[in-house]
Amino acid sequence: MSPPAVLLGVDIVETGRLDRAADRGGETLARHVATAAERSLGTGRVAFSVKESLIKAVGGRPPGFTWHDFEAVTAPPPPWAGPLLDEAAGELVASTGLPLTAGAAYAVRGASAGAALARLSPGAPGTVAAVARWGEGGGVLVSVAVVYAGPPASRGDSRRDPQGDPQGNSQGEES
Repeated sequence: MSPPAVLLGVDIVETGRLDRAADRGGETLARHVATAAERSLGTGRVAFSVKESLIKAVGGRPPGFTWHDFEAVTAPPPPWAGPLLDEAAGELVASTGLPLTAGAAYAVRGASAGAALARLSPGAPGTVAAVARWGEGGGVLVSVAVVYAGPPASRGDSRRDPQGDPQGNSQGEES
């Protein structure tokens, strides 16, 4: 079985730029970029850089885009995604000297999911998810994201966690 097609995005941003944006935008900017669930996970200023890498992976901001098209989730990614993300992160570590030690799985929805599917498997139904890794130091924040397609959602439900469960229940619990 061959590995699935993926999209890759990278973002490198000065932390001072993120700090200035956060100072100007405050809670309004935080709500605009990160969902309530993400803010409760404490992703903070990292959300902007990670979502920028996700935007680059799907090919830009498609019509209908919102920052909430991408949401950090607690479900683990599929087993094959870890080694692929390790390889991509390794290249960034080698070129920046900055370890990428934090990471998360992401749900991809809305216009961004449609844009990703159009690039990954044109015309085929399916769902989209992602994994990301990041690190910061020396005045920069570096993130890398891998976006991938999964099987179509069942029962008409377009929500899926990165493992492919239609309700986001990685351990099979009831919603």
